[in-house]
Amino acid sequence: MKQGTKKRGQKAVIQRNSYTAEHREKARRYYLMGLNLQEISKLLNGISVRTIEKWQLKEKWTALREAEPIKKQVWQLQQAGKSYSEIAGLLKINRVTVWRWLKQVKETEPNK
Repeated sequence: MKQGTKKRGQKAVIQRNSYTAEHREKARRYYLMGLNLQEISKLLNGISVRTIEKWQLKEKWTALREAEPIKKQVWQLQQAGKSYSEIAGLLKINRVTVWRWLKQVKETEPNK
């Protein structure tokens, strides 16, 4: 029998791609940076857009993208005496982002 052929009655085995938690985490980070699903797919060596979309829906990434609740948490943690690095670690955001958000709050609302 030739290689690659199958006998009658045998089903073709479809090889599925397997992705690690690291792939999913990278995709989530890229999404939160503001990239769209097609751009994320290209960055992650062609993981299908549909797969990334499934992850997005399952883990509710759109709710994570809204920064206002996080900005409030940053302000509350800073008022509680946490450092920029501690806040960044707790909320899993960049330390510079913490600094920038706190600077915006201080500039817009001097009474805080």
